[in-house]
Amino acid sequence: MKLELQRLVDRMHEASTSTEAVALLRKSGEVLGMELPCALTDVSGNNPVCDEDGRRIADLLGWPTWITDTWYDRAYVRQHPIYLRCRFESKPFGSIYAQIWQGIETLTPAQQQLKKDTERLGIVAQITAPIHLPLGRIGCVLWSTRNPVDLDDILHNCGHYLSLLGQLFIAIMQPPQPVTLGPRELAHLTGRQIDCLHWLACGKTIEETGLILDISAHTVREHLRVITERLHAVNTPNAIALATQYGIIGRTR
Repeated sequence: MKLELQRLVDRMHEASTSTEAVALLRKSGEVLGMELPCALTDVSGNNPVCDEDGRRIADLLGWPTWITDTWYDRAYVRQHPIYLRCRFESKPFGSIYAQIWQGIETLTPAQQQLKKDTERLGIVAQITAPIHLPLGRIGCVLWSTRNPVDLDDILHNCGHYLSLLGQLFIAIMQPPQPVTLGPRELAHLTGRQIDCLHWLACGKTIEETGLILDISAHTVREHLRVITERLHAVNTPNAIALATQYGIIGRTR
């Protein structure tokens, strides 16, 4: 299995069209014994509209339209436990569908529909490879099956290949994203300006931020004005959101 997956990684690396990429992803599912591969280019929830790229991929891979009509048009994938987990994982992980809803006391209407749909489709297990993308986007490539499989064995022996396949597949299928800023523009932000953003993102007020940094509230406001201008933001909350996406500020807790 490892040798076959290595060959598919090499071929995916050389692929240049969506047709080639989809065919290779299908083949990887055959090798794994997981007949329902798919991918989403953004499960991060940053964008409230449906994932048109993900729907296109699902259609190309032959997923039923009653799944894509509901999951993508209503953005239900945003609430799926597996896709929520992608935000916190970096390595491929396995999921038994009979277990993924355990621990959730009350399912939302969307989650109730997701559970019904996967039961109707007959999926029993899935391997998911999270793909962390620029500007805060999180994609994933997944392999699902209607038959019992040894997920631990596949992940232990082939997880590395699945990560590579997923990254290469998303790179081919995801259209270029418009970028209004680059490293040169971001380099002009000073450490003190970034500190101001960080403390505001932590929930501090302008006055509290000034006390923490030992500067006046007026100076904090001036830093925020410059930051908003340099990030092409419309206001301070928008500047904080953009700074998070660009990785200017990191974890706030």
